[in-house]
Amino acid sequence: MPNLEGLLARCESLSKDVLKLASDGRKVIIVTHVDADGLTSGSVVFSALMRAGANVIVRCVPDLDPKLIGELASQKYDFYIFTDLASTLLAELEEAFDGRFLVIDHHQLSDEDMRKPTVVNAWMYGYDGGREACSASMAYIFARSASASNRDLSVLAVVGAVADKQDAGPGRSLTGLNRVSLEDAQAAGLVTASKDLLFTGRETRPIHEAVALTSNPYMPGLTGSKDLVLSALHQAGLRLKDGGSWRTISSLDSAEKGKLTEVVAASLGATGGGTDAMAGLVGEVYTLEFEDAFTPLRDAREFATLLNACGRMGVTGTGIAVCLGERSGELQSAMRTLTDYRVSLNRALQGLVDDASRVEKRGNLVLVGAGGLVGEKLLGPVASILTSSPGYRDKVVVALTNSGDSELKVSSRVGDLFAGSVNLGLVMREAAEAVGGVGGGHTMAAGAKIPLSSADSFRRLVAERVSA
Repeated sequence: MPNLEGLLARCESLSKDVLKLASDGRKVIIVTHVDADGLTSGSVVFSALMRAGANVIVRCVPDLDPKLIGELASQKYDFYIFTDLASTLLAELEEAFDGRFLVIDHHQLSDEDMRKPTVVNAWMYGYDGGREACSASMAYIFARSASASNRDLSVLAVVGAVADKQDAGPGRSLTGLNRVSLEDAQAAGLVTASKDLLFTGRETRPIHEAVALTSNPYMPGLTGSKDLVLSALHQAGLRLKDGGSWRTISSLDSAEKGKLTEVVAASLGATGGGTDAMAGLVGEVYTLEFEDAFTPLRDAREFATLLNACGRMGVTGTGIAVCLGERSGELQSAMRTLTDYRVSLNRALQGLVDDASRVEKRGNLVLVGAGGLVGEKLLGPVASILTSSPGYRDKVVVALTNSGDSELKVSSRVGDLFAGSVNLGLVMREAAEAVGGVGGGHTMAAGAKIPLSSADSFRRLVAERVSA
């Protein structure tokens, strides 16, 4: 049973302690993950502390390991705040920082770890951290507890939630703690929610570009193929321009949207699972009312994609700047990064399609060898896109690629139509630890870092656990 009052009381107590550090002029560092949930949660806490006059910086990292913890400890900050990571390394954090840290997170932990005074975790308060509470919504509750003036940061919590694919309620809606954040944003007039088609760029892109840019679900013959989409929509008789200007999906009436869905359904139906995939393209959309209609920031899911691009392409500072309100040079840089990101993703996916030897199917498990083709920062997005495509929606996808000279990065996802029962967070943690690595995450999405020499053993352990 969700215990919002308990979470609010805990965050109020913790925020007072952190604000006391700020008032004393102590040096604080926020360490957060590079994905969109990490960028938004780190930005929320950073904004709250900056507004309180804190001496604070934020650093984004793709992974946290004992070596990096040692590096952070050597930098002699007075206090360390971790968002969207660190939950599996509490013993190492305690040894390095002696209680001078706080982990704000939503990844599932043991009951013993969740009760530690240095941890505030969604699961402890009855929220499913894989569906109802992301790191950004946890960070928002912390910021709101620090000051009621931080309620405007609820917008970033909404973006973080959809970025983490937690729009898992009826009609692709947000639930739980994420809904609390959304309702705060709605009450402030910052976000409106409505039902519509969920194509990428639904408010900002020409219709054929919006369809071609949509990769979840992956649409064979349409995703990544603007010319083919344009031809298909022309053949369907859809009016794509008003005078000399391209129309957007948000401008279509219900009959026109019906024509569009018929074109997409034909593509999806050719590979099976089309009806279920189409259902995933209709749902609750979140419009950021104060953002310009001609930028990717107007729609929460597009905002999330922009931030993921910044994180995965190594320009996290740009992503943080956009979260903090930069709308000129940094936004333009982020939009260019988004274009590069999409090109990189399409190239990686096409490479996997062209080389069948990289994909090994073991019953309901799919092992993807992405080494030399997909960089470790793009591995998670590639795994997510694969599980949204018709051929993999009923599978568990585990993708592996090189990380440096001696390690492998692993990303795993569960398809929406998977008929079995599996907790990937537990699978990744147990299999990784068994071979000398680290792993963890959520029921439906998790990751690991393992020694390169242990790849075969790791695959075998994962296969055993998934089949069980």
